[in-house]
Formats: sequence, C-alpha cells, structure tokens
Amino acid sequence: MTITETVEEGMFQTENPINELNRMLVRYDLTPNQAKVYLFLSKIGIKTASEIAKALKLPRTETYHLLSTLQQKGIIFSVFGKPTKFNAVGIEESLEILINNEKNRISELESGKEAITRLWNVIPKYSESNSDDQENKFQSLQGRNSILVKLEQMVKESKENILVLGTELDFKRFYYTEFTDLLNKTKSDLKILTDLSPEESHVFEDIPVKKIKKIEDKNREDFCFIIKDNSEVIFFISNKEVKDMLAVWTDSKAFVTTLRSLFSLMWKKSHHIDETDAESILGSEITYEHRLREIEQEKMILNYLQENFQLLENNGGIRK
Repeated sequence: MTITETVEEGMFQTENPINELNRMLVRYDLTPNQAKVYLFLSKIGIKTASEIAKALKLPRTETYHLLSTLQQKGIIFSVFGKPTKFNAVGIEESLEILINNEKNRISELESGKEAITRLWNVIPKYSESNSDDQENKFQSLQGRNSILVKLEQMVKESKENILVLGTELDFKRFYYTEFTDLLNKTKSDLKILTDLSPEESHVFEDIPVKKIKKIEDKNREDFCFIIKDNSEVIFFISNKEVKDMLAVWTDSKAFVTTLRSLFSLMWKKSHHIDETDAESILGSEITYEHRLREIEQEKMILNYLQENFQLLENNGGIRK
C-alpha cells in the first residue's frame, strides 16, 4: 500500500479531525458527501472520478453527480485529459465562494418576496371560515436550521418573557449559531435553567449569570424546551433513530401552561450558578409539607407531558 493510499484510508476515520470539518462544511450548503469529496481532493490532490469513488467507497454514478454539483458551486475544477481529473479550489477561496453563493441566493429570495405577496393578494379568498384559527396548532421541526428560524421569530416577537430549560448537552447543538446572541438581545425577561458549571466554558457564557439557574434534579435531563410569553413553546424530542434535531412547536394553551408551571416550580427551588448551596438554602424557607406538594405537582406535570408527547410522536399526531 502506497503512502497516498494509507492517507486515503484513514482520512474519514472517526477520530480524524477532518470529520469535524466535514460537519462544519454542511452549514455552507453542502451535503455530507459533497463536503467529503471536496475535502478529499483538497488534501489528496488531483484524482479521477473513479479514483475518488473507490477511495471514498461511493457509487460511481453518485460520484459523477457530486463532482458536477461541486463544479457548479465553483469549489472544484476539472483538469482536461483522458480520463478527466479533478482538483479543489483552496479552502479560504472556497468558503468565500460558498458564502457569496448563499448571499446571492438570499438576495434573489428577497427580491421575489414583493412579487409573490402582490400575486397572493390578487387571488380572492374562497372561504371565510375562521374555525382553523381557533384550533391549537402543532408543527414538527426537523433540523437545526428550521428550529433556529422558529426560535428567532419567537424571541423577536416576545414581549414578556423567554424561559429556557435544558442541559448543556442539549444546547451544545447550537454552537456556531446566533442562538445565544438572540437570547442576549431580547428585551423580555430571560430565565435559563440548565446544568452548567460556572468554572467551565459553556453555551450561555455571554449571558449574565443572574439570568441563569442550575438544574439540581438530574431526572429533568429528558426535558428541553423554550417558552415565549404565555403563548408558544418549542419542545425538543429525543429520538435516536433520527440524526437531525427534532422538535415540536405549539401554541396549545394547555401545553404552554403546563410547561410554564413546571419551569416555575424548578426555578423557585433552584439557585443561580454563582451562588453556593449554603446561600441558596439560607435564601429559602420551604417547609417539608410544601416540598411534598411541589414534588406531587411536578410528578403530575411530567406524567401529563410524557403521555401527550409520546402520543404525538408515535401516532403521527403532529400537524405541519
């Protein structure tokens, strides 16, 4: 086996940092296999389509399609000859090209917005029924981008408060996004319940510590949600069979009220991350009977949520 073949063999092994690069490039409108082909050519150099397909264990027909798409995007080029060979544009130039492509696409979408709205308004309404407006709505959100779009809308429209509950592991999925910037800029009352440690760097490190309290009960790790005012909630769903992030948005009064009750109970008994346990205990006077009532109330809330979201997930009861 040659040195090149050895490098090719180990490029995309799990422990290789190039896998992290592959995941990051997906954010630049590349599919995982497109990113893989680009990175392969960037590190290995000029190769034929058949050599690329063999090294990356991809079907040859798919490889030709991937190479054609990457050429259209402008980040790889062909070297004429028999057979045709391919090489990659440098990483900095490629990122600039991909960013400009996305800017141009957004500019085109924005320019078409007015025309679409104008045409829409010309079309007459065929039903005056408002019955659908009165129903509770549930929307399935799959993938980080679709979730972020909804979160941005919720945070910007919020007028009262934003309540966030989840573990550090839950929110690590929002690294390299504007998620925390959105929260930091909100004029609403922001409260965050999470399990982070003040000694370590974390997702919410730019947010004032007075807005953050620490989850003490590890049994709450299964729940992750974000509430806007008393009107909307995004509830994250754990599903090992789905690779993308999965969440449910709803304006159901029952769900929002139930989750707000759970958040309020946990917020009252939690303490800020810059407080010691002793300071937290001194600052509260909770009787044994009161704590029992809280536990019983929490149990009822959690059972309600588990039963209803399990039904939605299993029976396909989420309406898009």
